[in-house]
Amino acid sequence: MDIAELQVVEAEEGVAFSLKSNGKIWVKGKNSAVDRALERIVGHRDEIPALLRARGTVEEEDVVREIASSVPSLAVVRQNYIAWFSARSTYYHPTAAQLDAMFGACEEGDEIIFDFAHSFTVRKLDGRLLQIDRRGRVAPPSAYSPAVRQ
Repeated sequence: MDIAELQVVEAEEGVAFSLKSNGKIWVKGKNSAVDRALERIVGHRDEIPALLRARGTVEEEDVVREIASSVPSLAVVRQNYIAWFSARSTYYHPTAAQLDAMFGACEEGDEIIFDFAHSFTVRKLDGRLLQIDRRGRVAPPSAYSPAVRQ
């Protein structure tokens, strides 16, 4: 099947094919028209995602993110972290790649607590505490973290 054949199916059946960001094919139209269109592509379902990508009909899903207004942005926290470890011995200094991995594991709204040389503690919006190390690995927080002791 090619893109022209897919467009013929869409036009004749009155449906619209799209590809969601999770890789699933969506068909929009009247119930009976969708059933007929799906019957027409039954042997070509594995080809449809590539056709829809080529046509540019990949739809991203809407998301809602909640961020705390009292917590600085990740960019500000990153600069604060650089200032924090710069005031300490080189043992505390991560490489640029390690810094990217650490902050890549964080989300806007996370409260980051600088507490150790090779990791920091993160308080998520839901109150959970996590530890992120220089490789960007997420683990339970250290029992020695000041955030845990509070």
